[in-house]
Amino acid sequence: SSGINAEWPLRPGKAATPATVSRAGILYINQADLGWNPFVTSWIDTREVQSEKANLIILFEKYVAICLETLKSRFKKITPIVDISMIKMLCYLLEGLLVPENTPPDCNKELYELYFVFAAVWAFGGAMFQDQLVDYRSEFSKWWCSEFKTIKFPSQGTVFDYYIDSETKKFNPWSDAVPNFNYDPELPLQATLVATAETHRLSFFLNLLMKRERPVMLVGSAGTGKTVLMNALMRDLGDDYTITLVPFNNYTSSMMLQSVLEKPLEKKAGRNFGPPGSKKLIYFIDDMNMPEVDEYGTVAPHTLIRQHIDYNHWYDRAKMTLKDVHNTQYVSCMNPTAGSFTINPRLQRHFCVFAVSFPGHEAQSTIYSSILTGHLDLNKFPQAVKRVADKVIQASIQLHSKINSTFLPTAIKFHYIFNLRDLSNIYQGILYSVPEVTRTAPDVIQLWMHEASRVYRDKLIDFKDVETYDKLILDLCRKTFEDIDESVFKPEVNIYTHFSNGIGELKYAPIPSYTSLNKILVEALENYNEMNAMMNLVLFRDAMEHICRINRILESPRGNALLVGVGGSGKQSLARLSAFISNLEVFQIALRKGYGLADLKLDIAGLYMKAGVKNVPTMFLMTDSQVPDDKFLVLINDLLASGEIPELFAEDEVADIISAMRNEVKAAGIMDSLENCWTFFIDRIRTTLKVVLCFSPVGSTLRVRGRMFPALINCTSIDWFHEWPLEALISVSSTFLEEVDLLEEDIKPSVAEFMAHVQITCNLKSQQYLANDRRYNYTTPKSFLEQIELYKKLLGTKHSELQSKMDRLLNGLLKLQSTSSQVDDLKAKLASQEIELKQKNEDADKLIQRVGVETEKVSKEKAIADAEEVKVDAINKEVTIKASDCERDLAKAEPALAAAQAALNTLNKNNLTELKSFGQPPPAVINVVAGGLGLLSPH
Repeated sequence: SSGINAEWPLRPGKAATPATVSRAGILYINQADLGWNPFVTSWIDTREVQSEKANLIILFEKYVAICLETLKSRFKKITPIVDISMIKMLCYLLEGLLVPENTPPDCNKELYELYFVFAAVWAFGGAMFQDQLVDYRSEFSKWWCSEFKTIKFPSQGTVFDYYIDSETKKFNPWSDAVPNFNYDPELPLQATLVATAETHRLSFFLNLLMKRERPVMLVGSAGTGKTVLMNALMRDLGDDYTITLVPFNNYTSSMMLQSVLEKPLEKKAGRNFGPPGSKKLIYFIDDMNMPEVDEYGTVAPHTLIRQHIDYNHWYDRAKMTLKDVHNTQYVSCMNPTAGSFTINPRLQRHFCVFAVSFPGHEAQSTIYSSILTGHLDLNKFPQAVKRVADKVIQASIQLHSKINSTFLPTAIKFHYIFNLRDLSNIYQGILYSVPEVTRTAPDVIQLWMHEASRVYRDKLIDFKDVETYDKLILDLCRKTFEDIDESVFKPEVNIYTHFSNGIGELKYAPIPSYTSLNKILVEALENYNEMNAMMNLVLFRDAMEHICRINRILESPRGNALLVGVGGSGKQSLARLSAFISNLEVFQIALRKGYGLADLKLDIAGLYMKAGVKNVPTMFLMTDSQVPDDKFLVLINDLLASGEIPELFAEDEVADIISAMRNEVKAAGIMDSLENCWTFFIDRIRTTLKVVLCFSPVGSTLRVRGRMFPALINCTSIDWFHEWPLEALISVSSTFLEEVDLLEEDIKPSVAEFMAHVQITCNLKSQQYLANDRRYNYTTPKSFLEQIELYKKLLGTKHSELQSKMDRLLNGLLKLQSTSSQVDDLKAKLASQEIELKQKNEDADKLIQRVGVETEKVSKEKAIADAEEVKVDAINKEVTIKASDCERDLAKAEPALAAAQAALNTLNKNNLTELKSFGQPPPAVINVVAGGLGLLSPH
């Protein structure tokens, strides 16, 4: 159309067809020709103090060009950042720093340069990070100090370790300004933020930029505390701000994003929209780079955000009209090792980027020393325990460092990513300790070893890695705790549970022995079977350990589990028993035909009402067979990451929830605002609703899902189910063979051991098969159980066949014995009957003689009878002839008889009267009557 002009940059133009490109006017703008000066000049013009403007022009010329040139070749940033983005960040930082309190209008140029250098260091170096080989922040600091010597930094540390004191106008270390930490036992460790020099300086810059409505972005690996830091900052912003969390995932689309962005807005005048009242709305976008990149290299959600930042509007998708959206700003977090790794430079340029690195040894020591000391002091632990606390902290830091360097991630070991979450989980377990149980230094050390094993060892996927870990932690204990007897590091049983004193008696204490543990769990299983569907579990050693691990996760605040094991390894059954021990109701979705995302949302919404409003502790159990579509995991990812699932409830349902929570919020001493009520509801859900995922490691499905939905790995505690050891196999087979009455008791142990031997041998051959032919043959615990069932079935079948043959043989022998006795009886009868037969034969002979005499008489009589028979035949023939003649005569007389009968039928009373009147019959009548009398006469 002649009324439409289209303009697009080069990146999406790559996907255009030649026909499209040939019709476009190409205008190439060289970045070097345009440069950064136009933007800086425009920004300086907005400043009001003339002396400041003059100084800024000089300072930009002095520092910026050489910094940009050096950054291109020497230093590596955590994510690609264009030059103009760093220039904008420098200007935005200067807006916050060059205020009358810091630089009065009459101040000298050295003060301007001091603040300019401070801002430039963070604008150009704030996105630098430390990789496995080089610490680019340290290298940048050395370069800066050698290149620019007008403003001198202290010699200790790096240029990033200092801030400008507003009073003295000198550099002071950030560590001096860190606020003190107050330990709160009610706050989950995952939500606890211990201020360090790193977090404090990031908080300073984030506050500086956010209050001026500048978009900011924290970039760092998983578990470095980005989200916790951002949440803590936004909680402290006050009532003038409202926060909307926007979690991104692989399936986030622009339409989904727009619906989430529009939800907290209300209509103002005309086409204007904004947050309620005069508040400012902050969109917190977590995992910015997670949405899928389409085939043309674009990401639709990113385009929508960029459009809003550029033009303060987007389009109504139904009416196709503009919506001007005001009083909003964006803050975001991003993991450069996940999703698409980077985002479009056109969007990236709007954000002020800060790299969040893993805390150093000193920062880690500060964090966990504050937490552990607070716990020990609050609960009044003995001095012996407090004295060993520092060594435990140092051992944890060293162990984490060695774990990171020893167990590196691969395609199969994709989850070997150990971060601050893992280190925190160790102390989360230690915080369960009570002075009645943990009284001595060996008690603390064994508790620490147990927690470290639960965090690191339970993630390891094979026995080789487990052995490496055991050796590593043993060597570390020997080195760190030199004055402790080595037997402390090798306890026979080192398992801590919340039910060591019995079900229902919550106290985190060690298990005395596997026998006592078995007794408790058998009792729990019996109670479970009385109240639920029967579970036939064999509680061998590995199974008991897994129950303790799962129970530990379920008892921890915000504890969610990812149980990884092949089919038949008992993940679901052990999870159900663990939930029963922890007094959790179990919920599992029921797949049916047509079950989709909307149905899952309804089920999860019901769970939210149950756990959040009714405060019913619940375990949400989900297996990979219950994930027919990966989009199901979008909801699970949001549930694990933040507890908030966009568009889960309708507006009226949200109002009902807030109304239901008001009284409890007031009772907790919190103001019952809408935001506080909703936050209280979400926090309760994250506390009372436990998610347990039972997934199989077979194939690449789990690895792909872990990449697409990072919360599945980052926000769960992993318990990897290994192959059943020999002891477990023998225990299981022995238990099932106990039910078989066909086997003799002395044979059962041998059969059980042979079954285990077959499984172990098959596993070894499968490994050789994989090594030689690169093909998988999976021998799972389910295969072993099927082997037992097959053996029991074959045993029963063969026993039935043999029993049938034995019965047949026995019946045959009985028949032969019966036949033999019958033959003897028949012989005796035959002997007696022979005598009778002889007598009867003689009688028969006599009878034959008599019969012969009688026969002669009969023959004579027969001759006479034959003669008579001839005579009778002749008479019969004569009679037959006479009969035929009579029949002929009768046939002739019948018509006359019929006529006479007919004439007789004509007689009537008049005829008889007439007859009576005759005195004498006529002659003809007399002749007829006389004839009739003659015929009827007997003679």
